[in-house]
Amino acid sequence: MKTILLHLFLLFYFSLHALAQPLNFTKEEKEFIATHPKIKISMMQDYTPFTFVEEGKPVGFEHDLLELISKKSGLKFEKVMASWSMVLNLFKENKVDMISSISYTKQRAAFTFYTTSYYDIPIMIFLRDDFGTYDGLQSLKGKKVGITKDIFYQKELQDLALFDLKPYTSLLDLTKDVSLGKIDAAIENLTAINYLIKKYGYTNIRLADEFKVSDKTIEDLRFGVHFTQPVLGSIIQKSLDAISKDEKNKLINKWIGSIKEFGDQHIELSERETAYIDGHVIQYCMDPNWLPFEGLDTKGEHSGMSSDFYKLFEKILSAKFNLVKTSSWSQSLEYLKQKKCDILMVSMETPERKKNFHFTDSYLEIPLVIANKIDDAFINEMSDLRGKKIGITKGYGFVETLKEKYPFLNIVETHNIEEGLNKVKEGEIFAYIDALASIGHEFQTKYFGELKIAGQLSESLQLRVAVRNDDDILFNIMQKTVKSIPSDMYRNILNKWTSIRYEKSIDYSLVWKGSAGVVFIFCLILYWNRKIAKSNELLKQAQKDIEVKNKKLERLATIDKLTNLYNRRKLEELLQLEINRCERFDCNFSLTILDIDHFKEVNDTFGHQTGDNVLIEIANILRNSLRKTDFVGRYGGEEFIIVCFESNEDEIVKVINQIRKTIENHDFEQVGTKTVSFGVTIFKQGDTIDTIIKRADNALYEAKERGRNKVVLHKE
Repeated sequence: MKTILLHLFLLFYFSLHALAQPLNFTKEEKEFIATHPKIKISMMQDYTPFTFVEEGKPVGFEHDLLELISKKSGLKFEKVMASWSMVLNLFKENKVDMISSISYTKQRAAFTFYTTSYYDIPIMIFLRDDFGTYDGLQSLKGKKVGITKDIFYQKELQDLALFDLKPYTSLLDLTKDVSLGKIDAAIENLTAINYLIKKYGYTNIRLADEFKVSDKTIEDLRFGVHFTQPVLGSIIQKSLDAISKDEKNKLINKWIGSIKEFGDQHIELSERETAYIDGHVIQYCMDPNWLPFEGLDTKGEHSGMSSDFYKLFEKILSAKFNLVKTSSWSQSLEYLKQKKCDILMVSMETPERKKNFHFTDSYLEIPLVIANKIDDAFINEMSDLRGKKIGITKGYGFVETLKEKYPFLNIVETHNIEEGLNKVKEGEIFAYIDALASIGHEFQTKYFGELKIAGQLSESLQLRVAVRNDDDILFNIMQKTVKSIPSDMYRNILNKWTSIRYEKSIDYSLVWKGSAGVVFIFCLILYWNRKIAKSNELLKQAQKDIEVKNKKLERLATIDKLTNLYNRRKLEELLQLEINRCERFDCNFSLTILDIDHFKEVNDTFGHQTGDNVLIEIANILRNSLRKTDFVGRYGGEEFIIVCFESNEDEIVKVINQIRKTIENHDFEQVGTKTVSFGVTIFKQGDTIDTIIKRADNALYEAKERGRNKVVLHKE
């Protein structure tokens, strides 16, 4: 009863403190702060821009908010980063003191003291461009709809029984699968998905409608404190109340900006910012020869993506922009340094440039690629370029990064991309490095059958707006504007200027890592393309042929031809990624090896064709028995590997036993019934691919020794 009364008191107390308040801790609260040097809080690892990991460090709106709370209260926080499902479970099980990004529900109130909301976000429905007409939730009937696993409205969506609900532990995977068409729609908060659309260039995703659940159309983000720690709850709420409006607005401007996606798209500016816009014509410089990003057309007019972004900014801000023409990118940089212009729309941040310019957040990320002559070798790794002349346009920001990371490169600076590619064509330099979109743009009209994209760098081009460093007001305006670019307009600009869409891009890394036979086939294709006529109609047809064959090559590099499951190389690649993730974020997964019992007898008795059919049928059973987030592949012969995310021992044994029974009861054509043995293990910190597979293999051996058709969990 005391706990309930205290909970009601806290809710009443919190409601009285909506405005910023001076801190006045009670004696009990002061004692708590003195005796609790660290508060453990669970936070999402991929909830951009609120809480996510960047370059190995937790960053985002909520982390800066916690820093303010720490300064005001004296509390220190130990952060546990994981998927939302794990974050919530840690909090429910009282393994952490606090949780961030939690929304109010009656069910959660049983174990949570809620703070007031520190940010409210619309919940939206996202679709692919090719979905067709959307006319309410009935349009999604029978469709695959993705959500965050254990999101507060999951149960209500399940109760609707309207669509095939697909819970995800990763927001990035959810967004990517919408773009790739693996799911039909996503129901998620606007800010997080909008951030990922812009960051990764998923230009084929559109907003369909606002989503309303239980009379709520917003996701109300709060801190939750475990109900066993009411004093901590009071301290956190008082600290939130003590954060001024200006302090909070600075965080919003830094991480979020305006999220208005409908209406006239105008940003809320301060009085000083509005006066600045009304009284200034903003002068800008650009790269005159870097299409499709920006350049001058045949009439000397500004063309490219940045031209459309300026027009959009003029509409959003009601501002005036004026082009200050230069002869080169390096001159544009110099003009900004000399204050002859105010901004550059597409610029890369470097340590040297930060001495002279302010940079907004990145709004566009583009892969960097290597182009060389069609008869020259592909580039498997950067060391392949040792001793060779490599062209890069003078003044490009990534030159500093490449020189520092790859000091052995013999870099030759060129005036622009056209000069660089011509030097490659004439054999004056071995290769040229630039953004995929800009090289792709040049390849559409020139160099066909002469040059090729030979490799991709691990680095990418993160484009930002550069602002002169003596104009803080203009910088704040541009930062707000970058954060407020409506996703549909952003998508339209990218679609207009680049034909290299996400789902149509060539994953060259798969080609480089493929077998010698795959590379040989690819070279034959390129050789044939070199021979065809360069007329426009044949060019278009050849490009279509290449696209089809590249998709086939990608499939050859990752998919087992017989079963259509992942092959061994792809399995090991995915497994290494999962090991890296769990080492960083302290998560877990299971690995299962299965082997068909007495499979040799099938081949000997019925022939290899029948044996192949058995493998195909088992592959289909495995594929249909797993969750969307799990993966399965053929490891070799009659062996398969299953990897299941976020699974404990009891859960995975239950799942695998169900698969075992399904196979045992299946009637295989000609053969009849067959059984399978399974070896299961759970990831441990310090595992490598070899160690975890070895443990599963030992468990499989034990299953065979016990008489086969068994599931054995490896335990130490």
